[in-house]
Amino acid sequence: MKTFSVKIPEGIRNGEKIRLLGQGKKGSNGGKNGDMFIKINIQNNNKFKLEGYDILTDLYLAPWEAALGKRVNIDSIDDTVSLYVPPGIQSGEIVKIPQKGYKDGRGGRGDLIAEVKTVVPKKLSEDEKELFEKLKNISNFNPRSAGSHN
Repeated sequence: MKTFSVKIPEGIRNGEKIRLLGQGKKGSNGGKNGDMFIKINIQNNNKFKLEGYDILTDLYLAPWEAALGKRVNIDSIDDTVSLYVPPGIQSGEIVKIPQKGYKDGRGGRGDLIAEVKTVVPKKLSEDEKELFEKLKNISNFNPRSAGSHN
């Protein structure tokens, strides 16, 4: 049993192989050892999904953040990005952050693509409930009527 230290090149693709010269099976009749190949398997996790060179993630917003707009921090694979979310953004809309995706191995990068997901609190304080009731009574917005998503 051997342990190897392997440098993974930037931008390596799912299914590509890394070749370790002379680290395979012993050669027969005094010949050179064979090579060892390591197949790369890039797994998605619960935060990021790789699609080509783009990285997909979710951007969770409270209803008031989606309605009023807000500057939010969103994690990329190597840092945190400050992002301005415009007022009226809809759940399911896409926000693209250029050059924050996966490295392509040639000096470029894909994009970080965040899908907006508006999240409603499961439990409301009495004050929050009162404010939502007030909003319900003064608003004429109906998400089920034609043209309400514009």
